[in-house]
Amino acid sequence: MRPYPAYHDIEGMWAFPTFNFYLDHAQADPYAAPSKARVRISHEHAGFPPSVLESRIRRTALADYILRRLHKVCQERKYDQKLKGGGWAGAKGGQLEVDAPGQYVLERTAVIVDKEGIEMRFLVGLPAQGRSILGHLAAVVICEHVPEMVECGLLYASYDTRALERHVLIIEDQHVLRTKLKEHGLVAFVPNGAKLARASGDSDLPMTSCVPFQSPPSVQVSIDIPNRGSIQGMGLKTGSLNVCIGGGFHGKSTFLSAMALGSYNFVPDDGREFVCTCEDVASVRSEDGRCVGKVDISPFISNLPNAANTTMFSTTNASGSTSCAASLMESLELGADLLVLDEDTTASNFLVRDYAMQLLVPNEPITPLVTRARALVNTTGASILLVCGSSSSFLYEADVVLQMDRYVMKDVTQRAKELCQSINVNSVPTSDPSSFSNSRKRMVGFPLPQVRTTTQHRHLIQFGDHALDLSSTPQLVHKSQTRAIETLLRRWMSASPASLCTIVDQLYDDMEKSGLDALQERTTDGFLARPRRLDIGVALNRLRSAAWYLK
Repeated sequence: MRPYPAYHDIEGMWAFPTFNFYLDHAQADPYAAPSKARVRISHEHAGFPPSVLESRIRRTALADYILRRLHKVCQERKYDQKLKGGGWAGAKGGQLEVDAPGQYVLERTAVIVDKEGIEMRFLVGLPAQGRSILGHLAAVVICEHVPEMVECGLLYASYDTRALERHVLIIEDQHVLRTKLKEHGLVAFVPNGAKLARASGDSDLPMTSCVPFQSPPSVQVSIDIPNRGSIQGMGLKTGSLNVCIGGGFHGKSTFLSAMALGSYNFVPDDGREFVCTCEDVASVRSEDGRCVGKVDISPFISNLPNAANTTMFSTTNASGSTSCAASLMESLELGADLLVLDEDTTASNFLVRDYAMQLLVPNEPITPLVTRARALVNTTGASILLVCGSSSSFLYEADVVLQMDRYVMKDVTQRAKELCQSINVNSVPTSDPSSFSNSRKRMVGFPLPQVRTTTQHRHLIQFGDHALDLSSTPQLVHKSQTRAIETLLRRWMSASPASLCTIVDQLYDDMEKSGLDALQERTTDGFLARPRRLDIGVALNRLRSAAWYLK
């Protein structure tokens, strides 16, 4: 039997009757990471009609649909299972792995639809016994399993054409709807009939039976989209302060969670299709212990007992309130158009401070958001969506007050204003608008030698000796996005210091122009997905080994 490194002999391109198979990298050892492989098939052989190839969003939707079929085939035929030979000398490997799709339609490297054809990327565990090759089993995997995947997933003839077209058109409509928000003066839209509730706390699947969303008439809008026609639902205006109130377990946080993810297109039948927000929606929440680098948090934090300069605040161990202030100011620096906050996950002293506490603690360093929200909205043009159920402090300043009552949305703005007046809830003090207009540019560099990086899971990248914790970013919805961020950070490590926004824009523009393959230098990776621009900035802001400067 030949030793395992003999598999390097089959690296390269192999022509099959209707497609080309590429073994880009053969693993050096049966215990190493699986080998990288891909298949390319021309449009002539694949047979998909020009109608699903004519625009970028349609090609993305088609690639997503193909990936779902490929993943299903791998699972149903057990191609994704390793050989079980038992012990060191037993047979091992033999599996085919494709990226696992979720409820979101992402631009990925797992399936790429371009002008020339379709490419499927996957991992293959080349079979071994001990440290020797199992050539006959490798032939089964490459010459039988791979062609079967091509036949089932890359040929138009194998699909239900109506289901495929429905998938593509629904994704296209969501994309167009999002692009139309700005011309309608909106930052968010929730369609009538949406089913926002999820099956459980650890599942993104829809709840089988829940109350469909219905917009209050006062905030209902209608928008035309190309395939569905007119769609009605609730719209939140650009540059507005919106407060959603309600009792516990009435659906407030479920509503906010859907809004926080509205920058993505959802798969058909998810329930959240057409829940749309602007691209740059940011969640602000407490992150005890996070690092902060030279952030101006002075609109919210000042006069600290240690005399720290809060116009260029740095710490390796932020508190709940300082982390909220930093996250909010970082989001504005990156250009966030919608800030979403939930009182359940935000430091209470960052949000409000009652009158008795003001008298008891006159030297409080924290200026709560309630006193800054109006100035923030008016100065930056960003909108705020806040979910709360314990304080009326925001009601006086709110442009819209919504109430979730037994999962039914109501507009109670007028009633809230009347109550504020009747119980003598006064307007909060007017804050200085210049608080949000004097931000200095932050420069960031990486002064240390390149370090080993590993994506542990969706919310954690091991960056040398430091853990890059991204658990405060619900908009990271797939591990492949995190792997793309890891790859971006590795590229940036050797670059010269530059402003945060310049770095983020350059990295994102590279992906926009050249696709996700712009992140890869010498290899092809089928397990990357496009992250949002804001989330690249989120990662940079939380990188403990970064060095920050002010320009």
